[in-house]
Amino acid sequence: MAHIFQKAEKIAGTALGILQRQILLPSLFPERRGITDFKGAKGDVINIKRPAILKARDAGFRSRNALVMDDLLTSRIQVKLSEYPYSGVSLSDEELTLDIENFAQEVTAPQTAAIARYFEDGIAKTLKGATYVHTVDFNGLADDPRKVAIQARKKLNTSEVPAAGRYWLVGADVSAAIASFGKLLDVDTSGLPEAVREGVVGRLAGFTIVESNALAPTDSYFVHSSALALAYVTPVAPKGATSAAVAAEGGLAVRQLFDYDANALADRSILSVFTGGAVVTDPKLKADGTVQVTGGEVVMEFIRAVKVNYSEVEPPAGTGE
Repeated sequence: MAHIFQKAEKIAGTALGILQRQILLPSLFPERRGITDFKGAKGDVINIKRPAILKARDAGFRSRNALVMDDLLTSRIQVKLSEYPYSGVSLSDEELTLDIENFAQEVTAPQTAAIARYFEDGIAKTLKGATYVHTVDFNGLADDPRKVAIQARKKLNTSEVPAAGRYWLVGADVSAAIASFGKLLDVDTSGLPEAVREGVVGRLAGFTIVESNALAPTDSYFVHSSALALAYVTPVAPKGATSAAVAAEGGLAVRQLFDYDANALADRSILSVFTGGAVVTDPKLKADGTVQVTGGEVVMEFIRAVKVNYSEVEPPAGTGE
């Protein structure tokens, strides 16, 4: 049996480093939950409690208005651990002895890339399946992307979504249409994660534009960094594994374990993590500013993002574009 697996902690740390460099979309959403949140949670679901929303009223100065007592109506969003992505490879004695020169680069890196793609695809799937209150239209090269961004900004401002931490996430086709616009602003990427910096296209109307290969080419969303709540929980190290280690940092975690298959005369390397996620919804407000309730439950809606309805439309002939 080869002894390349004697330092599982070091290998797992390498996997986490690779993971942090490669993932893009999870880096934009800092709301993350881990093992302490889910330990003992019924149905592997946690409820994130939202504070009540109240409206201040005028009691009247020197002449009293009738006082109104408001109900404290709290709401919640649910985050569920629902998936168990993993990457496993089997390496024969011959491969370990004669073929593998750098385990971290040749084995751990491809496995970590697979997990990273799974994370990215999961976030893209969550955004695509969400029900949006706000939408805007973007007709390809025929439209000014800055005007589209201004429309989205207005909708988020109306919903009182914070100005800091806003992104325009774009697929390849939308990115190409935006890049043809000659008035993109440069972005100071010094405070962004390394992987995000590589995807930055520019900045318009307060949004940092980030391209992601996880999105379909024509998919596009204006989002706030609080729009998603993500969960990553590493499984415990099994007692039957030859060697196992968990590395965690910055809300991300990964477990790598090794064992030996005597029937196949091969070592196995397996990276895995429990994961899940949900959009962050907010109580729906009525015209008078009070919370809307139906059937005794607070009505929730997704207002922290704007879906872009994109169509590839060429500019009118003779415009010179």
